[in-house]
Amino acid sequence: MFLKPYRPKSSAALKGSDSKKFRQRVEAAFPHVSVDQLVPAKAAVTQVKILTHGGVQSTVYCVDKLPLFFELDGGQLVPTLYTLWSIPDILPYFTTHEGVLPKLTNGADLMLPGVVPLGVGLNMYGHYKKGQLMAVNLTNNKSAVGLGQLARSSDELYMCGGHGVAIKMLHLFGDKLWSHEPSLVQQIPLVKTKALSGEDFPALGSEMERKKTANPAATPPVTFASITQTEELNTDTAALSLENPETPDSNDEEEMVASPEQILKNAFLSALKNNGKKLPLPLLTSNFYRLYVVTESAEQIDLKKTRYKKLSNFLAEMVDQGFIVVREESKGVDKIISVDLEHPEVVNFITDVKANEANGAASETPLFHSELKEMYIVTDVTAAFFTKLNFKRGEGIPAGQIKKIVREYVSKHGLLHPLTKLVRPDETLIELYGNREASLSEMCSLITSKMEHSYQMCSGKDTSGKPLIQMSLATRSGNKKVTLVSNIEAYGIILAEFIKLCKQGAAASTSVVKLPHQKHEQLQIQGNQVRFVHTLLTETYKVPPKCILGLELAKDGKKNKKK
Repeated sequence: MFLKPYRPKSSAALKGSDSKKFRQRVEAAFPHVSVDQLVPAKAAVTQVKILTHGGVQSTVYCVDKLPLFFELDGGQLVPTLYTLWSIPDILPYFTTHEGVLPKLTNGADLMLPGVVPLGVGLNMYGHYKKGQLMAVNLTNNKSAVGLGQLARSSDELYMCGGHGVAIKMLHLFGDKLWSHEPSLVQQIPLVKTKALSGEDFPALGSEMERKKTANPAATPPVTFASITQTEELNTDTAALSLENPETPDSNDEEEMVASPEQILKNAFLSALKNNGKKLPLPLLTSNFYRLYVVTESAEQIDLKKTRYKKLSNFLAEMVDQGFIVVREESKGVDKIISVDLEHPEVVNFITDVKANEANGAASETPLFHSELKEMYIVTDVTAAFFTKLNFKRGEGIPAGQIKKIVREYVSKHGLLHPLTKLVRPDETLIELYGNREASLSEMCSLITSKMEHSYQMCSGKDTSGKPLIQMSLATRSGNKKVTLVSNIEAYGIILAEFIKLCKQGAAASTSVVKLPHQKHEQLQIQGNQVRFVHTLLTETYKVPPKCILGLELAKDGKKNKKK
């Protein structure tokens, strides 16, 4: 329902009486849960009316900016994943195998072959009615990864013989509703009440799965505060979160003011609201940031202190939300070609009402897509091995890097037998999987079997390190020398502002040229201006001198004047 961007139609904060009515609706829909745990009396509730990509009208209710409920046709309230993570027992659960999650995030419904039976006979799928709301979790994690409606009643599911749709998915980890408020997104918390074994959750399609007779256990009530404390106590083995959940007693306003992400987002919104109609589109993304975003911020912005780390990652999220449309002119050169000044979040920026929108162009061709990345968490058992390779206990490692890390360890300690090509275990490996020789692939399987399997939602793309700024001299017609400067934009320098400073400081004609053999745009300055450019970069833009090449081409500049 929310896998593709939705379009907000209106956004408004609920007044006291409307907020009270909403609390009554929540209490009536979920009588077994305290309404104060879900919607505190003094919480700020925002109502956002949206139109999904499929043309379905719905309403999202945000409590303290976090989406906690949305409506279905007929006005039925549905909790979001954030609600399920804070109050796990608000809905009943179906459990599926961890390999099913990537298929669900691609738009598939939960099929019966992927459901772990709750019992035997008519109790195999519990006692639920058709259309009942159900949460979905994984065999290795009690936390919900999605929710939906039962396609059939429990009895009908049993009569289907293990075939067909079990749950029509409505909301999933990583969809657009999950990322409704980017500054508050969370990864899936790792919550385990007991050690999970193959007998508890047999492999999909195995004989043990068909013969399983375990009865479902009731999940004890968990409050928002208790789950937060549990995650803090288990940070060594918990999945990495972009931002820890906050308790209702925490000072939200102080944290939001101190948040570098919120400062950056406010400056971005202020730039669109105050300068949106004046923007000379198409506009380089680096120019937009330096000329408009930075100047609108009351506090200094340091991208490295935000979770984005790079401007491209932040703008990719803004593209995904529909604020701007970016086109890649060439590799590494992005330009903003349009902005949406009617975006509800821009319109209501003064009231700080957040909304999430994507316009038509962004929804069809988004610059970046969210990616579900498979991760393995360093556990207590594997900590001795990974700490030797500078990985901490509780740190998540992408699945694709495990073999590279293992190969590096084997090569560093000389454990590979030259004849058999098998790894001879040292003391650390013996404690990990026993005294046995194994191939690199077998060794990776043995190590990952001792780790916690998890998923992490990532957005944007990784880029290589910054290239060095290259200064060179060339000769043009009439034997005139020009200074060529490359890779300036990699350091976030606005070319328009840099050209202006060059024209003023060096009194030289400056222009941007694009050569066939160059990946990026190149700056051309009349005359030998190497020393001036070097001084400008190091003193004004604080670029480290070691990142600049070509200073040896500068003129001496010490000419004796004739008297």
